Amino acid sequence: MLLPIFHHYPQSPIAEKIRITFGIMGMEWQSVQIPRIPPKPLLMPLTGGYRRTPVLQLGADIFCDSQAIAWQLGLQNSNAPAYQLSNKSLELILGSFGEAILFSLSVRVVLTTSMGKASEEFIKDRGSLYFEPGWTVEEMKNSLPSILLQLQAAFDLINHHLLENGPFINGDIPSYSDAVVQHCVWFLCGRWEGGIDFIKPFDAVCKQREAIASLGHGISHDISAEQALETATKNIPNAPMGINCKFTGGLRRGQRVKIRPNGRTSDPDVIGALRYLDETVIIIDYEHEETGQVAIHFPVLGYQISAL
Repeated sequence: MLLPIFHHYPQSPIAEKIRITFGIMGMEWQSVQIPRIPPKPLLMPLTGGYRRTPVLQLGADIFCDSQAIAWQLGLQNSNAPAYQLSNKSLELILGSFGEAILFSLSVRVVLTTSMGKASEEFIKDRGSLYFEPGWTVEEMKNSLPSILLQLQAAFDLINHHLLENGPFINGDIPSYSDAVVQHCVWFLCGRWEGGIDFIKPFDAVCKQREAIASLGHGISHDISAEQALETATKNIPNAPMGINCKFTGGLRRGQRVKIRPNGRTSDPDVIGALRYLDETVIIIDYEHEETGQVAIHFPVLGYQISAL
């Protein structure tokens, strides 16, 4: 059985969400460390130009975006599941809440409070992904109190749920939804000097943090980016083929399509031939001289998908 290959870097909060999930699962995995900012010349041949972190690789199948990764981890054999399959929809709904609200607010706090401390190149790069076009330092700093009020409201909702149903989101069993919460806690407490004090009033979230931290990150083995590329060349994609949804947006199997995150961001388009589409997942075939043919998996939610 192929071990998952995880392309990430240690400081990435979204990668931490998946590393926490590996710990919940007791998963064995292979680790490839990638640069924090582009260029990423040994990653993009696998992803068709997708530049965000993290990326999961299973042979010649490439999973971009943590929602696509979470979907796949729910299918993996492991010591414990990423989530109960009967709960999959709710787990991924909570994952969308985590991306759209909890992480979005958290990254605004961390990046805004890092201005003048982190490198200008890093802030400019991340601002092009997470802030509105034309953002200014003054605007970000002026909006910080409002962002913190919203973040407080989000954690209060989570804390109340944990008080009534905890210690984990699903009661006594940890799952991906706990990683959705705790990667933001990890990010805030590790990268913002006010993070620990901000989280402290949320007792149940703090207890959840301790319980999740005790599970670790599974068992990882370091490999090189070149080894990951070689793995892709030695395998063929196992992804399904076809169209499996009523509304297709006019897309057809084999048609060239482009995929990019929602919003006006600096992300490049990812272009390939449509291999598979259902209500939640889109998969494209992509070929590069360094990898051969790979199948790149994206979630439908959160992405602009259009024919070429």
